[in-house]
Amino acid sequence: MSFTAQSCLNTTKRASVGAFQTFQTTAAGITAPLSTEQLGQVRFRSNRSRRGLYDGKDIRAGNSLSFSMKANKRTFKPNVFVKRVYSEILDEMVRFHLTASTLRSIDKAGGLDNYLLKSKLVTEGEGLAVKERILAKLEEQDAA
Repeated sequence: MSFTAQSCLNTTKRASVGAFQTFQTTAAGITAPLSTEQLGQVRFRSNRSRRGLYDGKDIRAGNSLSFSMKANKRTFKPNVFVKRVYSEILDEMVRFHLTASTLRSIDKAGGLDNYLLKSKLVTEGEGLAVKERILAKLEEQDAA
């Protein structure tokens, strides 16, 4: 066997292993991509983004380029500020660390309560605490 044929075989094996990890074959022979839950992969979230409502934004790394096109490592931080947002169900202003994109998403969802109840990005921190308070208040209103 020639050298190029051997290297092609190794490449095929590596590709098939990667394909096995990211796709599943159904009974009909159709391949479907696996979700991140099925793979056991979870995207890294910084402690800072776990605290507040960051709408999927987080610290990113990249390069700043000078005029001579020399690349220097830098970080891109989300546009975060502390803001009080009104909750209609709780009938109070709630203080959050949130990003500008979160404010747009809150407006799009029709208010803070709808955003917290429908968003998949609210899993911990300040957002989850207020979400639980909202759900408790809704259950209390249904019982009455």
